[in-house]
Amino acid sequence: MRKRRLMDTSDTAKPARENYPTVSAIIIHDNKVLLRRDEQRYNWLTPNTHIGIEETPIEALFRQVRLETGLPQNNLTALLPYVDNLTLERDEAEGFTQPLPFDIDIHKVGQGNHYHVDTAYILVSTTDELTPEADSPPDLQWFSEEELGDLMMTSKITISRARYALNKYRENPPK
Repeated sequence: MRKRRLMDTSDTAKPARENYPTVSAIIIHDNKVLLRRDEQRYNWLTPNTHIGIEETPIEALFRQVRLETGLPQNNLTALLPYVDNLTLERDEAEGFTQPLPFDIDIHKVGQGNHYHVDTAYILVSTTDELTPEADSPPDLQWFSEEELGDLMMTSKITISRARYALNKYRENPPK
């Protein structure tokens, strides 16, 4: 197992960060990944959203995917690289299990101290037909792994998550 140094949090001279929980979906259909064009920066992103106060990460994920793409939850299967936590016993009165994301990324957004703590999940769609429910739907497009390499103005994390998801899908596609 590879060891990595965790982020140093001992520097108290920095101003307080404002951390906001978000969730992202890497959606796969027929060896392609769905991306949406960000209207402000004109780069490609995965569907993502802030997690509401009364939502679990998975509820927020399916809410946003339905809004941005029109894909209902029953057309999507979560591809979970890690399932060990689903077998842990829980006190029913105190909590419930959420599947583990395949990635957690903390990144600064805009100016100031606004940060997203983003968890990412892989979803496999049974269809490539998209019917967004948003009032002004995003530009959506399916990309093959080869096409991902040609994208300009797209973050490294978006590309690397998409490639990781495609590899996991090829290794163990849902039945």
